[in-house]
Amino acid sequence: MTLPTTAIEDLLGLAIRHVNAGQVARARVLCEQAVKAHPPHPAVQQLLAVIDLQQGDANSAAEWAMASLALRPDHPPTQRVAADAWFQVSLERHEAHDLAGEASALREVLRIAPERVEAEVNLGIALQDAGEMTDAMRAYGRAFRLREDTFGRIAHALATPETGRLWLNLDALRAELRVA
Repeated sequence: MTLPTTAIEDLLGLAIRHVNAGQVARARVLCEQAVKAHPPHPAVQQLLAVIDLQQGDANSAAEWAMASLALRPDHPPTQRVAADAWFQVSLERHEAHDLAGEASALREVLRIAPERVEAEVNLGIALQDAGEMTDAMRAYGRAFRLREDTFGRIAHALATPETGRLWLNLDALRAELRVA
């Protein structure tokens, strides 16, 4: 049975009030009712992404956010939620030593929000750790060109003993990052 639009909007409004009041479990139940009654609804999916992100389930949050973006791709609030969820997924995959998964999640962040400099730096680190120095330098270069204040973090990452390079001339490193 499909609920009328106003009923979906009423469920969504009530769910948002529950989230704002800290009653996340109640909000989730209302969102799940809305999903069953009238799928797909981008605002409901976005709210489920927010709830999951707040509760530490970044993978589920990313899935809900991407489902919402499939219906309204240029919706800035959902893009922010999706990028935050994918960034959290990347951190979880980093902790699990899943370099490919980390890099994949960071690429999703950058696809959604190319201005996320910290994602570029982290992508560089993940690629460097995976032994993909050419691609790592490209990511570092993009980060540096977006914000030169990332230089210290990049230089530090590049100096790691296992996979890095030692740069004796930091001006030469800056010059390479400008064109990488």
